[in-house]
Amino acid sequence: MATVIENNGASLKITEDGATRFVLKNQIREVEVVRDTIIKLDIGQGALNNIFIDQASVTAPASTGVEDLRDQLMGFIQTSTSIVGFATELNQNKELETLKSLQTTINALNEKMFIDPILIDESNPNVIYNGYALPGAKAAEPVWAIQKVTKVKGVLTYQWAAGNKTFDKIWNNRTALIYS
Repeated sequence: MATVIENNGASLKITEDGATRFVLKNQIREVEVVRDTIIKLDIGQGALNNIFIDQASVTAPASTGVEDLRDQLMGFIQTSTSIVGFATELNQNKELETLKSLQTTINALNEKMFIDPILIDESNPNVIYNGYALPGAKAAEPVWAIQKVTKVKGVLTYQWAAGNKTFDKIWNNRTALIYS
């Protein structure tokens, strides 16, 4: 009876006499020598579900003894912490930092969403200026995105100051800006 154990990314591929099974590394709770040449993989599902491997029947990886094979299996499991998605405290902290960064970006985008203008200038019958900024923005500060809506023969044209929606215009200068 020949047994081959392979490091298969997030799992161990164990093939015995042509029958293959995969054991997820994150399921393995303990790897220990239990008797002369027998290694137990405790997968945390009770004694009847543990996996027992006879080192004498293992052809790959090659080992000098039961302790050597145990150490190689532990190496397979421990090196898996560099695999993306493996649940370790370090990877979870990295994911939390990524989520915090995404939340900051989403919050910044939400603040820049053009739902309703803060100021509207309808003093010209054929032109409307819509000013977008954060609440409390001062009209003389360069913190505005300004939209110009022009009505000619019933057709509305929507243009932005400097041709973009960036928040770097001054509301008080809206009539002198170039729109496209």
